[in-house]
Amino acid sequence: MRKILLFSLLLSSSVAIGAEISGYVGKLQFNSEFSNSTGLDEEAWTVDGRIDIDLQEHFSVEFGIGALFLNDKQKFEQEVTYIDDYYYRDTHIAESSETGFSLSIASKINYPITDFFSGNMLVGYEYMDFDREIADCDDCYSESVDINAGLFLGLGAGIAFGQDMELKFQYKMYLADEDVESQILVGFSYLM
Repeated sequence: MRKILLFSLLLSSSVAIGAEISGYVGKLQFNSEFSNSTGLDEEAWTVDGRIDIDLQEHFSVEFGIGALFLNDKQKFEQEVTYIDDYYYRDTHIAESSETGFSLSIASKINYPITDFFSGNMLVGYEYMDFDREIADCDDCYSESVDINAGLFLGLGAGIAFGQDMELKFQYKMYLADEDVESQILVGFSYLM
């Protein structure tokens, strides 16, 4: 009896129906206090890659990784000595560069409204980090700035192009009184 019950439970659950990969370009809005204290602009561009794994018909889990492109008003310069394989020395002044990234996870409810239009809601958590550093320098000064993003709510929409492609729009609002206020994203997705 237990084997029959277990077998019927396995058949009735629809786990991992499919997956969707997507790429987004977005605009991130920081709050003014964070911007003033860190020397970063209040806005940043983002490029995100995501994968949605369907767990049930209208429910999925989304994993994302992204790059942050920020304007840093607190850049610094440092004298750097470059030594190549033949012991040629070149000393010059190098300027710091900005590198930032984000990691996110969210649970998502997808709802098809028509054959061509869909909507979604998501709730998740995002981690962001930013480093001021001189590229390719081992002993140069560097500084890490933690960006507290935290929990967010999101609303999205998709317009289908054929059976596998979708134009995506998404708005994320960050819930806690943290460093990030909101993010607007536009992208494309491919159903695998």
